[in-house]
Amino acid sequence: MDRKYNFPIKKCPRCGGTMFTVRQRISGNGEYYVDMATGEIESTELHSGLTYRNTGKYAVCTDCGKRLFKIDDSLNVIE
Repeated sequence: MDRKYNFPIKKCPRCGGTMFTVRQRISGNGEYYVDMATGEIESTELHSGLTYRNTGKYAVCTDCGKRLFKIDDSLNVIE
């Protein structure tokens, strides 16, 4: 994804953290493949059958848990 985001802050005002978390609901089924001769696991298709939906309405600081700003499902900031 090559989208540029314009978040209202660059770091958490409480702790200075630079990452935020968004809560998601994930549903569906995934498959992985196992080579019977070597036991090697190939999981490139594991996530292809899954659906991801943001259930969190806020960007939350990963380090301290402070709510930073409100967002929509596409990570657009809601004023």
